[in-house]
Amino acid sequence: MLRGMTLLTLFACADPNQAEAPPSLDEFLHAAWVDFATEDRAALGDLTTLFAPTVDTAEFPMNGTFSDLTAEEAALVDVEGSPDPAEAAGFYLVDAVDCDHDALVDALTNPDQTEVFPESYEAYARTYDTDLDAFIAGDTDVVWWHTTYTVDVFVGVYTASIRAGAQRFEVDGAPGYATYTWAPAPAETEDPTLRLDQDYQIEVYWPDGDQHVHAYGMWRQFQTNDETDQDTEIIRNLIIDAMKDYFANTSAYCQTL
Repeated sequence: MLRGMTLLTLFACADPNQAEAPPSLDEFLHAAWVDFATEDRAALGDLTTLFAPTVDTAEFPMNGTFSDLTAEEAALVDVEGSPDPAEAAGFYLVDAVDCDHDALVDALTNPDQTEVFPESYEAYARTYDTDLDAFIAGDTDVVWWHTTYTVDVFVGVYTASIRAGAQRFEVDGAPGYATYTWAPAPAETEDPTLRLDQDYQIEVYWPDGDQHVHAYGMWRQFQTNDETDQDTEIIRNLIIDAMKDYFANTSAYCQTL
């Protein structure tokens, strides 16, 4: 899951292909969030089986913005206080990752994510709340964890704690995966103008030959100062470029296994 942003991306130009998500993708990401939260893996599998053929890999990468998380959708997770999800902007990226089945599961579940994303974290600690070995073995289709991580985003450092999980489901007779992340409380920072107040993420993977298609949706309320937040062009570019780095790092890690 996306954590940090690097100096190199700070001055990146907007991808000319950035666009509002097609309605089918927008609906898919929202429905996947709900199906994961309710642990309805049959519905998640059916949803993905229907959506996957509508995606044209020739158009990859697809990236841009999509609609806000609704109050009802946000209420599916426990968050400190009562933040308004409309304050968090939606960002998406759909592309392929060069991972076969076993490598993808390893990338998703490796407790030391600094091995997957070596440039992303100042500190990282993931603890599993349910049986990881049983999930990897296929004895259970759900695994949950919590993570505390620290990142340097050039203008400052923040530390966040998140809850997350992964689920396995069937996509047209083959295993698909989804991960789900949210921050129960705002990140901690030394600079009060650097804030990560809301963070919700849904990711869905389905097989495509020897690789997987990865549909990634994020709703984030983030600012680097009082004038620059998730609704400004520079932060939008930062977030989407960092999402692309995340995909590239995942592919690179899978190819080492």
